[in-house]
Parts: sequence; C-alpha cells; structure tokens
Amino acid sequence: MTYDTLTPITRFLIEEQRRLNQEAGAGHTAGFTALIHDVRLACKRISALIGKGALANALGEAGTTNVQGEAQKKLDVLANELFVHTNEWSGNLAGMVCEEQERPYVIPEQYPRGPYLLLFDPLDGSSNIDVNVSVGSIFSV
Repeated sequence: MTYDTLTPITRFLIEEQRRLNQEAGAGHTAGFTALIHDVRLACKRISALIGKGALANALGEAGTTNVQGEAQKKLDVLANELFVHTNEWSGNLAGMVCEEQERPYVIPEQYPRGPYLLLFDPLDGSSNIDVNVSVGSIFSV
C-alpha cells in the first residue's frame, strides 16, 4: 500500500457528496457531509485529550455516574462535552442522544437546527484507559 492509494476522509466525503449531487440534485448531501466532518473533528479532539492524559488532568474518576449507574471517568465527561460542543452549533442537528446523559440533548435555541439526530458513545471502553487498552467513539446518524 502506498500513499497514493490512501484517501483522506475529507477527500472521500467531498467526492461522495459530488457524486450524490450529480445523481440526486445539488446540495442534497451537504448537511450530512458537514455533520460527518464535525463528528470527525470531535473524535480528533478526544484523541488529543487522551494523548495528554494526566497532563490535561483527564485521568481518574469524575465522581459521577452515567444513566446505567456506571462510575464515570473524567475522560467520559470531557469526551461527552467535546462531542456536544463540537456538534451543537452547525445547524445540521435536531438533537443528540448519548449514554452519558439521562435525556436527549435538544439543540439550544441560539443555534439553527437541522434534520439529523446524532447518537453517540463519546468514549467506549474508557474503563480500559488505565491498562492501555484500545478505546474509541461510536456514533450513528
């Protein structure tokens, strides 16, 4: 595999949007493409936070529980905040649902709303952080 065979996600999304616009009409997928860009940005920001770990005071217990009654890690809370704040303002979402929050998150009135609902677990596997096991973000639109 060479660099020439790798397609960055931004290029892939733009090319897919162009292809779908030709098939379905101009502007048909622009909001969805922008939403995926925002989700990607949230994931990158969470990755950077994980990389900083103790230097960002992001390790250890948060002292709270999630809706399943599980103890939340600081990273759980911070990752949830990053996901919400990165995605709430764009005008592509009607709301968000997350395992870290008891109720659906309705987009505040100061931001425009869109047609999509974002469901996510901002940091799946966070209990494994202390033993250096893989973690990741899970989402569905």
